[in-house]
Amino acid sequence: RFSDGKVLALKVANVEKAPEARELLRREAQLMERLDHPKIARMFEAGESLEGDPFIAMELLEGQTLEQLLISETVLDLPRVAQICLDVAEAVHHAHECGILHRDIKPSNIMLVRENGKETAVVFDFGISLELGEDGSSNDESSSGSLLYASPEQLSEENCSYNTDVYQLALVMFEALTGRLPFEISISGALAYRRGGPVLLSNEELGPQALTANIRKVLEDALDRNPQKRTRNMSSFMEELQNALSQPG
Repeated sequence: RFSDGKVLALKVANVEKAPEARELLRREAQLMERLDHPKIARMFEAGESLEGDPFIAMELLEGQTLEQLLISETVLDLPRVAQICLDVAEAVHHAHECGILHRDIKPSNIMLVRENGKETAVVFDFGISLELGEDGSSNDESSSGSLLYASPEQLSEENCSYNTDVYQLALVMFEALTGRLPFEISISGALAYRRGGPVLLSNEELGPQALTANIRKVLEDALDRNPQKRTRNMSSFMEELQNALSQPG
């Protein structure tokens, strides 16, 4: 709690259990200092406690994560999912403009905050984020985050770029619309999905959660296994999604 009464969330590194946590938290703090966006959780301070434990003091977000919402509601309607994804895309686009790749976009890292009757999605946890080079890519081979939402290039330890985050957000969008991921929820299922087969389940397989042709195209473009053919960045993803929403069918 700050002197002005503001309550903050503390992220503390457990150096005893994970010696590398000190450097990871320090790097996260350095990257977050660049960010200033209403849809990204704000960092107020970073340092070490009196006991020597590294910490980041962050904005305390009041709401529920998208993961928590999907546990209770399973499937969300298209307008709500689209707005959540546009919020996340806007936030991550800002991070990209600041030279930062999130790399861990998943429902548990998206907080849904409601204020004055309006729901806003806020992105947090830049714990495995990377600094992007001038060409918009990074060849860092450190942790790839959650296996379920990792892109093919993350799993194969190849260069990541802006559309690595696009891929992850598209998986989140598909899950929120259909109540499932497009593969069996297992290590073997996730790996097999990245290697081949249909990018999305057919509407016959999805049944009541069938996708419109416009939304299916947006997701297929964003989930292309080849980064060179995939939707290139968050700006393009937002434009394609908004165009799909404005067209019938």
